[in-house]
Amino acid sequence: MTIDNKNDVWNNITADAKSFESLSTEGGKELSDLIRATTDMDKKVLALEEDLKAIRVQRQKYLFDLIPAKMMEMGMDKVVVDGSSVSLSNFVQASMPKDPIDKANALEHLREIGCEDFIKNKIEVSFGINEDNSAKALQADLDDRGLDTTARVWIEPPTLKKLIRERVEANQTINLDLFNAYVGQVAKIKGEK
Repeated sequence: MTIDNKNDVWNNITADAKSFESLSTEGGKELSDLIRATTDMDKKVLALEEDLKAIRVQRQKYLFDLIPAKMMEMGMDKVVVDGSSVSLSNFVQASMPKDPIDKANALEHLREIGCEDFIKNKIEVSFGINEDNSAKALQADLDDRGLDTTARVWIEPPTLKKLIRERVEANQTINLDLFNAYVGQVAKIKGEK
């Protein structure tokens, strides 16, 4: 059906009086009970999701804090418990700053410590109306030099984490604060589940 006018939709809706004959108090109660049961299930699902979220947070605390601390206190880096192998491994949490000034400082720090090879650099040039000839000339000049033009400077998150981990493990200079970095240990549990 094609509707050419908004009002046509209302002209095409009809009500059959016979469809209301099957309504009863008992049917209305059953429908209400089904709706209430569904909303009760929605509340239970929400509560279970909140419980699951809390359990995940608690699990992270065990894996990243409690187990590594206890194993280090005991001088262990690997243990087997109930058929599960538990070992400690280093991890890094870090990110490039969002603030442009902080980001520029972080990139400059990487350059100062000799890690400029990890920085990706993309340059892009935009031209406005009536600048088509300038755009073509610049593109031709860059093509002649073998360059591809766009603009963005960044470091991939996994690369940043790896770089920080390697420098920390090698006891080399890196300013963790610039990257909001945290270096720690995590318990890796493998085996029976």
